[in-house]
Amino acid sequence: MSLTLFLCGTRTLRVPRAHCTAVMNLCMQMGISYRNFVWEENAICFQCSMRAAGRLMRACRRRDIEIVCLSMQGLPSLLFAFCRRPGLVAGSILGIVLTVLSGLFVWSVEVTGNETMSKEEVLSALRECDFGVGSYLPTLQIRKLENRILMASDRIGWISIYLDGTVARVQIIEHKAPDAPTQDRKLPANLVAASDGQIEYVELYRGNCMVQVGQAVKKGELLVSGLYDSQTEGFRYTRAAGNVMARTEHTYRVEIPLVGEEKVLGEVETDAMILHFFNFSMKIFKNSRNLPPTCDIIKNEIELPNFGKNSLPLSVTQICYQPYAMQTVYRTEEEALALCYEEMERTLAALSDSAQLLSKDITTEITQESVILICTVGCIENIAVLQEFEIID
Repeated sequence: MSLTLFLCGTRTLRVPRAHCTAVMNLCMQMGISYRNFVWEENAICFQCSMRAAGRLMRACRRRDIEIVCLSMQGLPSLLFAFCRRPGLVAGSILGIVLTVLSGLFVWSVEVTGNETMSKEEVLSALRECDFGVGSYLPTLQIRKLENRILMASDRIGWISIYLDGTVARVQIIEHKAPDAPTQDRKLPANLVAASDGQIEYVELYRGNCMVQVGQAVKKGELLVSGLYDSQTEGFRYTRAAGNVMARTEHTYRVEIPLVGEEKVLGEVETDAMILHFFNFSMKIFKNSRNLPPTCDIIKNEIELPNFGKNSLPLSVTQICYQPYAMQTVYRTEEEALALCYEEMERTLAALSDSAQLLSKDITTEITQESVILICTVGCIENIAVLQEFEIID
């Protein structure tokens, strides 16, 4: 089909064989051109422009000649079908309007340079200064906005906002806490024992060692002194530093009752769905039932697929609830003992991060109400802790 016929539109007409001669004569008399002529068993079919088809059909009706329009092609037929669907028309108009207006608002905010602050904390600080997804770009004054954020936030020390189309790229440097005053860092200090133990070896970096290998020490006892006597300069003070590894012993106790309460969780159900578009939020689903008296509320942020490299200003929050009930649990001695061992394993695993475990002695005690597990462990660990002291003249 040529471009002209597509823009003007065409119709496919069907005429019985009995009237085909009369119709062809009419086409010649009225100067109507046709194409795609097809012979069928009892009829003929051909195409002509919509305007010509209208003239021919009116002429045939005046002469009682049977003629039928089978189909329409081209742009007019598409527009006609389009206009018969008002929802599609409204959606198309809305899509065009949003496309035109979308370039005037911030679609997404990307944050870089944050170390201790999470992205949500940075975005929250920006929102407090009226900047974020949905901000109107023509009214933004970037330098004033940056100064406002620096004055409002104690944790942001420097910020730069760069607009890349509808994407705001935010780079920050966090405000670091000032160092301790010089006089505090120069205070002399000793190393004292954090617990009882027997000295295995000493790694001395600075100070005067006061213990020997194999010596037993008590908690709080002086291990490395920050005061030492120099034969040339007299007494001097320093901050003792080093590791004092000692063989220590710790006792841990775990008790599990034979009768207790346990939370029994039910099925997770959706309570509401909230659609976020720029700064607007709308509930698209809400459960009509009341929430159970005891339940956990769960919020899930659903990530929508991106079109291109930038994210859309569109997100969905799913709010769910999970009912639960407290149920009385009766445990056998074997079940309670197994729970004791699980809890003890977690405790020892945390201890092994800072100490070398050497031995383990476990005893159990069963009463009418509970099972008790007592574990005594021997290990080698650094027992030296810093203890500052002041110099009094």
